[in-house]
Amino acid sequence: MDPLSDVLELIGFKSSIYFQKNFCGHWKMSIADTGFAQFHFIVRGNAFVEFDGRTEQLCVGDLVLFPKGATHAISDHPNTPAMRGQDVIVAMESGKEPFLDGEVTTRMICGHFEYDLTHRHPFMRDLPSCILLRSNDLEIGSLMSALLPLIVNETHSTPLGGRIVAKHLSQALFASILRVHFEQDVTKIGFYAGLRNDRIILAIAAIHEADGWRHSLSNLAAIAGMSRSSFANKFKQHVGQTAGEYALTWRLLKARQALQDGRKTIDQVAHDHGYSSASAFSRAFRDALGMSPSHARKSDKVQAQKT
Repeated sequence: MDPLSDVLELIGFKSSIYFQKNFCGHWKMSIADTGFAQFHFIVRGNAFVEFDGRTEQLCVGDLVLFPKGATHAISDHPNTPAMRGQDVIVAMESGKEPFLDGEVTTRMICGHFEYDLTHRHPFMRDLPSCILLRSNDLEIGSLMSALLPLIVNETHSTPLGGRIVAKHLSQALFASILRVHFEQDVTKIGFYAGLRNDRIILAIAAIHEADGWRHSLSNLAAIAGMSRSSFANKFKQHVGQTAGEYALTWRLLKARQALQDGRKTIDQVAHDHGYSSASAFSRAFRDALGMSPSHARKSDKVQAQKT
């Protein structure tokens, strides 16, 4: 029973490490919304990050993640003139690395997590624009406290196979960032609030099972060990939508995943997901996800080719 892993697999989660580099003297990168979730981890020294009208100082062991790819800047000081982040990447790839003049002020790992930011699952709705974790937020012996030194080593020494090892470590890093953030989060409504409830998570897991969307409200209430009315109220209170609405969303997102796979026709996918006709399926799909099944298949194929 792991609904969060189900969701991460559904949204096509991938990861990438850009670089681990020294930044010397005065330096600043302005990073536009690229459509990827961006992260920065401070290995040595300190930095300033600017976003949403805020400025935060980062110290050794701090990590900042922009789950929805928000525009931001990171620098030795907010007043330093900025260089576009994309130009920094291009310069590094061509061997003309910027920010090497002067004394080393910061060593940093930068990377991104890639997934569909337009996905209609409540997971995406509930993600904040920024997650900032301080070094003292990480408990000794926690997954993050173990992962970060490994990623630092893999991206620094570039051993054989290091790139693929760092990539998979960073996938684990993303899940652990979410764990830490939502354990600290006091929000009482949303998908993660549902996952924190011992009874509601049983119903969410049941919906995620094969054909789990077929469960009636009474069946889900029984699985959660609650009365029908109490379950209906609690599910809506925690998850932010009714159990029926969530089941429909999951059903159609799984259908979208099947369309992306490309091995079945739209008619077959419609039948597999409980629709008697492709037209009924198309109407429900468009209402829930804002696009037609044929458009979803085409756009998902294009996205897959790009990645």
